Amino acid sequence: MNMKKLSILSVSLLLAATSAFAWSKKSENTGNLGRMYISIGGAVNAQKIKTGATTSNPTGAYGEVVFNAPVFKPGVNAFRDIKWAGLDASAFFNYSYSGKFTNGALSGFSNNTYSVGARVTPYLNFETTLPVFKAIKPFGIAYAGYAWDNSSWDASSSSTNYLIYGVGGGVEFVIIDQLSFTPTWQWRGNAESGLPVYQVVTADLTYWVSDQFAFAAFWEHSFGADYSSTYAIKHGDVIGMKFKIGFMR
Repeated sequence: MNMKKLSILSVSLLLAATSAFAWSKKSENTGNLGRMYISIGGAVNAQKIKTGATTSNPTGAYGEVVFNAPVFKPGVNAFRDIKWAGLDASAFFNYSYSGKFTNGALSGFSNNTYSVGARVTPYLNFETTLPVFKAIKPFGIAYAGYAWDNSSWDASSSSTNYLIYGVGGGVEFVIIDQLSFTPTWQWRGNAESGLPVYQVVTADLTYWVSDQFAFAAFWEHSFGADYSSTYAIKHGDVIGMKFKIGFMR
């Protein structure tokens, strides 16, 4: 490819990227709910695990990719006369690594879990005229998906896969147009015999630098789960950051 063709291709790609992120108006009182975006996150996964009389604190990793899209947006199109409610749908991919710990007679035990799924988030939208707390959005969560679970130790390993599902709820506080805080509670279940269900609480603080880009700090606390005769997770914490790319919708 000669330099002229390369230059034309480069300029064309630059114009296409600029067009993709073009924005016709500024978002107001939006927060995360009611916004189309892709979120990419990474975190440290710290747990307290008890095996018999032994307690360990392995440190692993966590990653996620989420694509969120408003299905019904307050005051827009089908909901043009309904400004107090909306509905988002999202697809997600999660990865979790436990870190290594001793599980009974098994040394170097670790767990890797991959999951994909879809989620719906119906919410209420209460906007204010205050300079802060621009909007308050109580919401519910329902999701379903599939998980691939692999455990390894010493020179051996085992794997399984199963359906996952869950429900929950929370409130998004749009503090100012760019800043929102979202606490959430979730119950997480599965269709695999012998695997426990568990509950988590999460908190997300997102700052939209512009309508196209945002950064977020998030924390997730698990109240623990008992894996029958093998080991029990007493509690766990996932702490990390997200990068979000917004799109016009």
